Amino acid sequence: MSTYSPVPGDELLLQPDQGDARGRARVTRRLEKMLGTPVEFEVLKNKEGRRRTLRARGPLGRAIVKVYASERAPVVAGRVEALAPGPEEPLVPRVLFCDRDLHLVVLSEVPGRSLREALLDGDRDKASRAGVALGRWHAAWAGMTPHGLRLHTPEREMKILLRLAESAEPELASAVREAGLRLASDWTACTVVHRDLYEEQVMLGERVGLIDLDDAALGPPELDVGNLIAHVDLLSRRSSTELADLLEIFVESYALSGPRLDPGLLSRCRGLALLRLACIHSRPDLVEPALGGQERPPH
Repeated sequence: MSTYSPVPGDELLLQPDQGDARGRARVTRRLEKMLGTPVEFEVLKNKEGRRRTLRARGPLGRAIVKVYASERAPVVAGRVEALAPGPEEPLVPRVLFCDRDLHLVVLSEVPGRSLREALLDGDRDKASRAGVALGRWHAAWAGMTPHGLRLHTPEREMKILLRLAESAEPELASAVREAGLRLASDWTACTVVHRDLYEEQVMLGERVGLIDLDDAALGPPELDVGNLIAHVDLLSRRSSTELADLLEIFVESYALSGPRLDPGLLSRCRGLALLRLACIHSRPDLVEPALGGQERPPH
């Protein structure tokens, strides 16, 4: 994470070669009306060639600015707006404005510390709060199809995995493809899902919040829970910290407010997420845990 820029830093609002100076100044002026003068920017994430995420800070408040290399900004804005009628908790960002020409969307900031920090601190209460909030979110959206959210199918999930495998070392790629076929199965898209949920995207303040909802879709709740479990598994390995008890608290708390999870599908969703992480982080040691004793499902 970078430090604050010493000047308003209009150039931070664009990926290279996007837009013009007048467009940047237009966005800065609009931010100044909301946040006060001066507005400073802090780069939170920079995915080269894809997306840059910044925090804009002024005397009157803060906002999150997402700048895309592609023309995704209005699509993302539409998805986030579609989630506004959801439950009070978890809190989700509000769309403050979207600039199609500059490929950016400005969102309200969801305050709090990440679930990652809470888990590493051994905070059982926060693990429980996060589980209850996610369960409540899935339950609230069950059977609903908000405009702008597309269906996340098993085929789409497998396509994402195979695309990641293409950039992995040949031996790892082969193992991931084979394991992916063993984990592949059908599912019913019965609620709204985050689709890329992990412990840094769950915020814990006065209310539990969810961030980075760019890929929100319609899918099974097991997809989100399994994805988060897989990421926490990797966090546990990387930090040499035992997190199994906290994960159990999270899942038990989820069950208090959320839809019933299918254990087999949950295991397969966790496995598919571990295979993706194996490709992203060059971790062949995640392939065997991904299978978790799974047999090829019947067709």
